[in-house]
Order: sequence, then structure tokens, then C-alpha cells
Amino acid sequence: MENQNKINIPNGVEAVNAVYREQVVEEYRGNPLIEALPNIYSKEAVIDRLAYYPEYNEEERNLDGHYRYHLVQRLFQYFQPLNIHIDLESRISRLIRQGYLARNPIRPQYAENLQIGYQMIKNQNMKLISNQIFRTTSYGFTIVGVSGMGKTTAVNRVLSMLPQIIVHSQYKGINFSLYQLVWIKLDCPHDGSVKGLCVDFFMKVDSLLGANYYKKFANGRLSVNSMLPVISQITRITNLGVMIIDEIQHLSTAKSGGSEKMLNFFVTLINTINVPVILIGTNKAMPILQSEFRQARRGSGQGDMIWERMKQDDSWDILIEGMWDYQWVKKPTHLTQELKDVLYEESQGITDIAVKLYVMAQIRAIDR
Repeated sequence: MENQNKINIPNGVEAVNAVYREQVVEEYRGNPLIEALPNIYSKEAVIDRLAYYPEYNEEERNLDGHYRYHLVQRLFQYFQPLNIHIDLESRISRLIRQGYLARNPIRPQYAENLQIGYQMIKNQNMKLISNQIFRTTSYGFTIVGVSGMGKTTAVNRVLSMLPQIIVHSQYKGINFSLYQLVWIKLDCPHDGSVKGLCVDFFMKVDSLLGANYYKKFANGRLSVNSMLPVISQITRITNLGVMIIDEIQHLSTAKSGGSEKMLNFFVTLINTINVPVILIGTNKAMPILQSEFRQARRGSGQGDMIWERMKQDDSWDILIEGMWDYQWVKKPTHLTQELKDVLYEESQGITDIAVKLYVMAQIRAIDR
């Protein structure tokens, strides 16, 4: 994240003051929500910002084994950007900006939308929505893949490149005071209920912005249908850029009233909050994402990501060769093709397993 003036939100977290940047893309100009975002990064800049190589000193190999057990744990922080991560950063960058195109706070429609949202809450229904008023440029995409491929870690790394909250006070001589919540990330609750997901949203916004939405809306007996207009309005008030919902395979069709109800929830959520939504899950989530839901999201310009196991190609070599530099054994081992092949065979191209195998092998070698 670029250095900006930091500010503390009362009862909330640390935010940054808006710094408006000149836009190369014409349609992004004149929109403070887009101009306050960091620059659009080149591929090289993305790699530089995403990569994380833990501290390492060859002298540490001479330490006693009980210390080296702890040093080996640094490997879990190792992050080597690959093509899929660069692709992910680009998609999220485009998605947030596209979502803000139709939501410009200096246009008259902005205040009109807030007023309509308030009426929706008052009437506790979503029927006041007019496609003309809520003309949306925001969609979203899904990331589905086997567990252990680093989907969540990659998304978290990309999000760390963005400020989460930007505070606006003046734009081109116009006074306006608002918060911009660039992203919010929710984890599906283990109890599998959609209502639990809504409650998590209120609690997250409260903790970030020092608000009181949980007490007002989530602590009573409001149904999910009654909560949706409230969530929709909060996303407008906070100028939310993107909502990420992780671990969607936890959503239980039994607890949520069947797969059809759950599909309806996601379709309604995406169509009404007017904010891009990214869903992340393992292959178990595929049944939830089929049929009507895919139809509803066919307009997504970003395309869905199937995060498959790594192939034994150049990307695999880059990952393993970078990792192999971190050895805390007394006698380091040179990386051979045979070792690469064995590591691939045992991990089946699942990065989490590859790293854990390498860590456990070192611990065993130190133990011996």
C-alpha cells in the first residue's frame, strides 16, 4: 500500500486520507472513488508488491536444533508470485473500478440512490428497485479450486496492496465528507446459515468503521430478506468497492432452506447491492454455483477462475527453486530434478502440501 496520510476512525480502525491521482483511462476521470485508489500497477510492480521472501541467514544453520525448528516455520510466510496471482490482481483491480463507474458521489443520482435505499429499508422489501436508477456496472467472479492451493492467501496478498478505508473530505474545491470502504472480506460461518453470513457483515463493518449496525439490525429477529435492503444501503453509504465471500462450501443447503433458496440469496445479493462480489470456495461449492446462479452471472466480464493443481512446468520450478533457498540443515542439499519430481509426485501439485513436506523433511533432518 502506498504511503498516505493515516487517520484513526473513532471506535474503528486506521484509515488513509484520500489522495486523488490523475487517471490515464478516460472513464475513470472525475470520479473521486476511483481517483483515490492506488495507481494501476504494471506486471513488474505487482510481482514486486506481492512477493514475500522471509528473512534468511546462512549462519543460522550453525544454531542448535531446538532453535532451527522454529526458523523452519518461516517457510510458511514464503510467497512467490506466479502468473495466476498477477491475473488475480488485474481482475480485482478492474472489478473495483468498474463497480465504481455507476456510483459517483459528486453526481445527483448518488443522493437519490441513498434516499431510495432508505425507503427500501423502511418498507422492508426490495421491490422499489428500478433498473434505470440502479443501472449497474458491477458483477463479480468466483474462484473455485482444491483446498491448499493458496486461493485465500493470494486474495489476501492482493487486498494488502489496497487501502481498506479511505476518508474523503474535499474534492476539487467541493466539500464532501464520506468513508470509502474499498473492500470487505467475509468468511462463511461454520454453521452454514446465510443469516450468519449477514450477521458477520454487520459485525465487520462495525469493527472497521466504528458503526452500530449489528445492534440495530442483526441482534433482533429480522429475516434474511429484511436484512438484504439494509446490507444494500450500508454498501452505498460506505461506498464499498468489492465484497469477498470466502469458504462458500460451508454454506449448508439444509440450514439455509435448500439450494434454491441459497441460489436466490446470492442472485439477489449480487443484483441488488450494486457492488462486485467475489465468491471463493473449494470444489464442494460447485453444486451451489450451478444452474440459475451461473445464468444470473453470465454478464460478468471478468470470467470465473478455476484454481487447479499446479502442473509440473516453469511455474512449479520457480516456486520450488525459490523455496529451496531456505535450508536450516547443517549440510544443505542441492536441488536436483529427481527431488523436484518426488516433491511433485507426493504433493500432486498442491502448493500447501509441497511447502509442508519440505518443512517436515527439514525438521526430521534436524532431529536426526
